[in-house]
Amino acid sequence: MSSSDNVPAHKAKESQEQRMDAEQTIKRNPHGDFNAVQNSRPDFDHSLDGFTYTKTPKPDWQLGDGGNDGGESLKKKHIQIDPYEEGRPAVFNYKLMISAIIPRLVGFVSTRSKDGMLS
Repeated sequence: MSSSDNVPAHKAKESQEQRMDAEQTIKRNPHGDFNAVQNSRPDFDHSLDGFTYTKTPKPDWQLGDGGNDGGESLKKKHIQIDPYEEGRPAVFNYKLMISAIIPRLVGFVSTRSKDGMLS
């Protein structure tokens, strides 16, 4: 028996409606009609010959050096976001994180040997 079998129908419907309302707030997919977006793109170019490895723009970059742009980013206005700010919905933090962190991890995986040691 699934857990949904234990939920009265009117409660399940309310829960589904709440999820749909949250989806409208989160707006994970900004494209209402993805097929229209896909059709607006140029055709795939099969003539391109793979990709090329290059050096990074600043190979001597070190942790703490800031943006890899010669200081240009320091000339721009920055904002500070407090994720715990009163009245700030958790979905705002979620949306910020999924748009800022790339690539996004699918999961964390580790292995353990038979004797319990991490490997």
